[in-house]
Amino acid sequence: MRDDEIDKMIQRSYDLHFHIGPDIIPRKYNVRQLVQEEQGKIAGIVLKSHSFPTITGIIASVNRNSDLKLFGSLTMNYFMGGFNPSAIYASSVMSREFPIVVWFPTIHAENHLRHNYSNYEIPPEWVKDPEFIPRIKTELKAIRVIDWNNTLFDKCLRVLKMIKKMNCIIATGHLSWEESEVLTSEALKEGITVIITHPNQKDIAMPLRIQKELARKGAYIEHCYVMYLDRDNEDDYPLDEMADKIIEVGADHCILTSDAGQLGNPGPSRSLKEFVKLLSKEGITRSQFSKMLIRNPETILGIGAS
Repeated sequence: MRDDEIDKMIQRSYDLHFHIGPDIIPRKYNVRQLVQEEQGKIAGIVLKSHSFPTITGIIASVNRNSDLKLFGSLTMNYFMGGFNPSAIYASSVMSREFPIVVWFPTIHAENHLRHNYSNYEIPPEWVKDPEFIPRIKTELKAIRVIDWNNTLFDKCLRVLKMIKKMNCIIATGHLSWEESEVLTSEALKEGITVIITHPNQKDIAMPLRIQKELARKGAYIEHCYVMYLDRDNEDDYPLDEMADKIIEVGADHCILTSDAGQLGNPGPSRSLKEFVKLLSKEGITRSQFSKMLIRNPETILGIGAS
């Protein structure tokens, strides 16, 4: 695909995973800066934070007065009270036009804390602020969603009930793949839309057979550009393997996102464009990109076919 053809596709695309500031971890953009940068370059962006709900009056104003659509979310870390149905309710009520995305725990998930080799909940080197006061991981009780019998805790079931009532979208966050499998299966039974958050990331490493099984049940498998861009080693996350997994699962049940917003990384439209250019060299077709960047996100967000 030529550059101008990719640009036209990205203009109709949706990035369902972009980190916005202000946040405890520094971010490249606040909402106003992001809109100024991305207006006319991309159709829509889901704003994510590990620390706070991203529904604001600014989002409503942008959506009324701009072709760029912004979508709010919240993440069920301790900053939001963990499994907090009232927080989901409040954000959903404030998001009058569109559903919100509810990320299950990320930095407070047991799986994340186990694989975070720092002694800290948020490593100081992520923040780079001499006045930042980090918390030791052992000060926190890591969050799980299932008990030792692989059954969802009651508090998770209460959250699912609110998510269904308010027509929210689930993203599985940084849970282990075993937890995500149980959560996703239960949510899909309830008719809730589910995104499996970067299941190929090393700390999650969901087996391909499980990805295919959950996709057959109706879940969407996420592939993030930043997972490749910010890889620790040059050989991590090879693009040919990523393309093979997309083909194995099927583009009808995959989405491409940036997972960007970090200070040194590009914005949503540029991230997705670079991702398309890389994956096109591995055999992913225009039709598959259209499904993963436009049609599937529109279906997930409930905004109609393109």
